Amino acid sequence: MCDATVAAFAQARACALPSSTRWVIEAYPKAIKPGLGAERLHLASAARLFAAMALMRVVALRLIALRERLRRHPDAEAAQSGLRPLALEVWRHKSGRPLRTVREVALASGRLGGHLNRTRDGLPGWQTLWHGMNTLPAVIEGVLMAHRLQSFG
Repeated sequence: MCDATVAAFAQARACALPSSTRWVIEAYPKAIKPGLGAERLHLASAARLFAAMALMRVVALRLIALRERLRRHPDAEAAQSGLRPLALEVWRHKSGRPLRTVREVALASGRLGGHLNRTRDGLPGWQTLWHGMNTLPAVIEGVLMAHRLQSFG
């Protein structure tokens, strides 16, 4: 925050930027701890803990990016949700919905994670998004494997 007199838009922007991004800084520990369950890890060595945390950090940043896109551009094309084209197409088939917008992608992820998507439920939380997104790699692997095994069918 700035406590100096602001005379121009650029100064005001520079003063407001740290406060406007504070929620992202606060969201990261929420994504790591309750969202991905980092505190529930019971690993035998520091090396294993560091490896697990490194993976969790990537996942947490993807979840934060999805929530940010959802917050800022919910009606943007689904292609802007951060998913690769194959992942998005697999998600469409898995969810049984067309998934045209970022909002629809996030709600589909939440639905697969246990969110009921009722009118008053609000948006899916960290854990629900994580559980939904956690199923995606396995489903994609299944699709790729089925494609490779078509010659046996």
